Amino acid sequence: MDGKLRNLRYITYAIEILLLYVLSGIPGFLPSILGSKPLLLLPVAATIAVFEKEVPAMLCGLACGALCDIGFSDNIGFYTISLTLLCFIFGYCARNFFVTNFANAMAIGGATIAVLLIFHFFIFYVNSDLPDAGAHFLRHYLVKILYTSLFLPPLFFLNRLLRSAIDN
Repeated sequence: MDGKLRNLRYITYAIEILLLYVLSGIPGFLPSILGSKPLLLLPVAATIAVFEKEVPAMLCGLACGALCDIGFSDNIGFYTISLTLLCFIFGYCARNFFVTNFANAMAIGGATIAVLLIFHFFIFYVNSDLPDAGAHFLRHYLVKILYTSLFLPPLFFLNRLLRSAIDN
């Protein structure tokens, strides 16, 4: 691929990430369901990672994770490290082991969102010995997992459209 087209694709991804970060931070833009708002940067990182090679996918995960940590989390480093590693692995697997299609991207994205938020719950909520951990998981974390996963299909099709439009 021509270097200019590759750079245009990366610039487009950066604009997409920044736009979703800003939209996620606007109060009242995305409705809150049972007090939970979606983390739009998790599905965008997963969907970009299935279309890219290892290093660009890793850098996308790094950017999305850092923005999640800065804007939406009290624990700096959790999403940055997690998304960087997961996106690198997904980029590698997408290039070497499976075909990039809708079903695979939804499975990878759904697993990414679920695993990250469940780990977040166990590391930062259960270890703090707060009461009603199960109820908190059902009311907040499960709702956040499902709500965030709703954005996987449109982001997959958007990134596939961007990839095919810029490559052709």
